[in-house]
Amino acid sequence: MSKQSNELTRKISLGFFFILFLGLPKAYSQQTISGTIVDENSQPIPGVNILVEGTSDGAISDFDGNYSISGRPEDVLVISYVGYITQRVTIGNQSNIIVKLVTDFQELADVVVIGYGSSRKKDLTGSVSTITSESYENQPINRVEEALQGRTSGVSIQRSNGTPGSNTKVRVRGVNSVTGNNSPLVVVDGVFGGDLGTINPNDIESINVLKDASALAIYGSRGSNGVILVNTKKGKGKTRINLETFSSFSEIGKSIDRLSSVEFARIKNQQREDAGQPLFFTDDQLNNLASNPIDYEDEIFRKAFATTTELSVSGGSDDFNYYLSGNYTKQDGILITNNYERYSLRSNLKTDVSEKLSIGLNIYASRETDINNPNNFNRVAGSMLTRALTFDPTSPVLDENGEIILESPNAFANLRTNPITALNRSNREQVSDRLNSNMNIKYKFTNDFSYNLIVGLSTLNQTVKSFIVDGDTRGIGHTTVNFINLKETDHQVSNILNYKKGFGNHNIDATVVYEFQGTRREQNTYSTVDVLVPGFFLADEGNPQTENFSNRGSETAIESYLGRVAYNFNRSLYLTGSLRIDQSSRFIKSNRTGYFPSAAIAYSFNNLGFIENSNVVSNLKIRAGWGKVGNQNILSSARFSASIPVPPGVTFDGTNTVVGERFSREGNPDITWETTAQTNLGLDLGLLGGRIDFSVDYFKKNTEDLLLRTKLPNSDIDKFDNVGEVENKGIDITLSADIIQNNNFNWNSSIAASYVENEVLDLIDGQEQIVGDIRSIDGTGNSLNVIQRGLPLGQFYGFTFLGTWKTTDDIPTRPNGRPLFNPGDPKYLLDENNSPVLSALGSGIPKFTWGFNNTITYKNWDFSVFVQGAHGFKVFNLVEAALNGGAGSFRDNLSRDALNAWTPENETDIPRNGSRNNLFNSSRFIEDGDFIRLSNLSIGYTLKNLFKGVETIKFYVSGQNLVLITDYSGYDPEVTSTPANNGELSNQNQSDTGAGINIGAIPNPRTYTLGVKLGF
Repeated sequence: MSKQSNELTRKISLGFFFILFLGLPKAYSQQTISGTIVDENSQPIPGVNILVEGTSDGAISDFDGNYSISGRPEDVLVISYVGYITQRVTIGNQSNIIVKLVTDFQELADVVVIGYGSSRKKDLTGSVSTITSESYENQPINRVEEALQGRTSGVSIQRSNGTPGSNTKVRVRGVNSVTGNNSPLVVVDGVFGGDLGTINPNDIESINVLKDASALAIYGSRGSNGVILVNTKKGKGKTRINLETFSSFSEIGKSIDRLSSVEFARIKNQQREDAGQPLFFTDDQLNNLASNPIDYEDEIFRKAFATTTELSVSGGSDDFNYYLSGNYTKQDGILITNNYERYSLRSNLKTDVSEKLSIGLNIYASRETDINNPNNFNRVAGSMLTRALTFDPTSPVLDENGEIILESPNAFANLRTNPITALNRSNREQVSDRLNSNMNIKYKFTNDFSYNLIVGLSTLNQTVKSFIVDGDTRGIGHTTVNFINLKETDHQVSNILNYKKGFGNHNIDATVVYEFQGTRREQNTYSTVDVLVPGFFLADEGNPQTENFSNRGSETAIESYLGRVAYNFNRSLYLTGSLRIDQSSRFIKSNRTGYFPSAAIAYSFNNLGFIENSNVVSNLKIRAGWGKVGNQNILSSARFSASIPVPPGVTFDGTNTVVGERFSREGNPDITWETTAQTNLGLDLGLLGGRIDFSVDYFKKNTEDLLLRTKLPNSDIDKFDNVGEVENKGIDITLSADIIQNNNFNWNSSIAASYVENEVLDLIDGQEQIVGDIRSIDGTGNSLNVIQRGLPLGQFYGFTFLGTWKTTDDIPTRPNGRPLFNPGDPKYLLDENNSPVLSALGSGIPKFTWGFNNTITYKNWDFSVFVQGAHGFKVFNLVEAALNGGAGSFRDNLSRDALNAWTPENETDIPRNGSRNNLFNSSRFIEDGDFIRLSNLSIGYTLKNLFKGVETIKFYVSGQNLVLITDYSGYDPEVTSTPANNGELSNQNQSDTGAGINIGAIPNPRTYTLGVKLGF
């Protein structure tokens, strides 16, 4: 070896030992630290990252939350986990360090699902409202809509009636369509077509409502009515078991003030006396009615009991998470014979096959049984409730021999069948079985580029067995049997590519989607009348002349492409643009493609010095967006084709009938989507370090190409065409504040308010109005609703009531000189021909809605109160009209007004008793519907770690619908007799064009609840 080589070797060796020597103090000063990571309830958290600050040395907690890591006394451990506040702990002389992580509610609330992805709340350019389970977990609810009501600005929730399991009307930023379905699209875990009413509220992690077009346009032809994104719970950490059970007691909140039995009997006697005829009732009978009054309101309503039990198991490890739950609900309706029952099961599983590949599988199954829902009974002469309120109060349900009484013995009041008898003799059972499943596969090509596959399949099998007995001794009405089988299958496949990358101050998030969805629906129906065996659904005993069979089916599909790019510069300037292309089988091939673009811009001032250095303002952002969305749920796919029904025969000369076919609808190949263009301007403001959040949005949206039914000139032949326009504009406001925050006492308040103005801008070829299909129950067949240009949708249609004709009035006469009216008759606004004038009389759609939610915790106590209100709308109270009688089947006045009715000696504005000119569809029975409701009041107490293995026990009591402040004379101004979600019905969407019409809807009950929650 050369001298130079030896010298080089010596230098290298000296350098190595010098480096080793320098490293010895560090090596010898390091120590092994172990410990456990737990949450606020001292439960271990697996998968937590523990990192020595300033180094790459780290560890991850195991399934039991344990970890081990090496470090020096002066080192700082950084402990971080998604959803919890990051903590820093100096090692010092500790060898065992237990760290308790605290939930970071700010971080959890900051992540918002926006469809095909998620975003930080501060990065949003569109208008999105978010609800987490924390906002309603202290309030026992059975339906998801109850969690939305009053807590989201821009979202109107109206429970159509108080029957258990009944549909709830949900509207986002007003009403767009006349004939179409105005319900928002519900997306559950990425799969379209969810039903809010069937989801167990305790399974929900968060709900996000997309409201403006820049957020909605990614859903194209299905986004015009808003989109509600529901995300169900996923497990994490050590196994947890939660059990909750609560029972409730319900009753009607008020009674309708009516004549008592004896008051009504005395009025009938007075009418007989005035006519010089024998009296109906003797003094003994009057005394008996006074001491033993008959009240059909008490007979048809009952005290209702309900119980709900829920069990969930959740947990997970580093690569596997699970959430399993079961729910059982049984509710008795406050109307006799009405019952509802629901079972549901959910399984949400997710596994990380590798660092790149994860697979999730969600399965939900439920069975609902609805018995004798009163909304499904014949309502030609009013609902069963209306008939009970107007039935003869001198006639008992059973006679002295215990035999049922079918009708009023003296033909008083309501002439139809005794409603109590009809309900007790009838049986209608509807069973709905649902199975929803979806698989979510995600593969990360890189940390920035990923592919997501969502495959969803859902089925609905529904059976209706109906046996309704509603007839009397005079042959009015009969026994009706219906048997219905419905099967609906939906499938969906979504392919989602996402690229998210930051380049210095530039950040980009790009998404490309290809998806398709299909629906197949089949329905078989059998009906007959006058069967021999009561209550027997399946026997073929009907009269062959009255047997009806029908088979219906449809298949629809939609194929979609979506591109969306979101860009921000330095978390200050935000730009978002998207384009969705939909192709729907509902339209002919040459006209089935729709293009739905959107664009939005936002600017955050948070990086500017005046906010960074401010102790007051913590967030300030302005937003603006525009976009177009569509509505394909406007018609059946057959509407673009002609209709040629096959009747028994047709006549060409008006007299002789021959075999033939009649052309009833002209096809229109040009039918296409209803399109809504929306502009949104918004402001987000945070104060005091985020303790106060304020958001306000102004929006304006115009829906064009409304699908309306027209008539061909000089014929009765229908034609559907895209004509007309509706406008909605308004303001959404949300304000939330952490008023008090300390270790023992916390108080959070939130307010959500919305103001919406709706106007019909245009109809068919300049037509001024379209008369609606909802008919009065007074036997006249008059329409109760109208769509009129220049006014909001949902206008009532009727006559203007002016009081009564007085003896001093100039009463119009007939050509023969006889008066058209008698003194004491109702007086209406007349035209030049002395006929009552029909006109629009007000809208049943509220303009202003709001909700005020408060949650207070003090040590182990929690208290919540929720108040809501709606203003600027009317109610068409047909129940009050029926009580006043004098028309159709309603013969007599049963209202308290009868005690002050017009007489020659007392000429009041209340029509005289016995007048037969009472018209139900008049302004006399239109009332203000404004209300303020104490929706929920709850108080609870939680015991922690009371027993081994029992983490928490919470007891609570609550009341729902406790106080209702309103001038409305009926039960509840919120309920309506039109269905909450009926889509196309008689060529009109009656749930909105007939909003606020009450023909006898079951009121929302007052409910008291006692419950217990256990956490293991």
